[in-house]
Amino acid sequence: MGRAIRDTALLIEIELKRKQMIQSGLENGLQSDITLQLSKQVDRLMNAFDQSQNAKIFIHSANENNL
Repeated sequence: MGRAIRDTALLIEIELKRKQMIQSGLENGLQSDITLQLSKQVDRLMNAFDQSQNAKIFIHSANENNL
């Protein structure tokens, strides 16, 4: 699977998990175990996306320096 497809999949997963977190917050409260667990999952997904973006920048920069 290409990097762009993985990034798109991550963005979709982030959005779905974020919606679940918001719904849980409304139904169970912001401090409920379920809502906090979903929040942690959103954080992990966002970190994975950020790492992917940083890797792209690093690779792009390295390729420019080798020209």
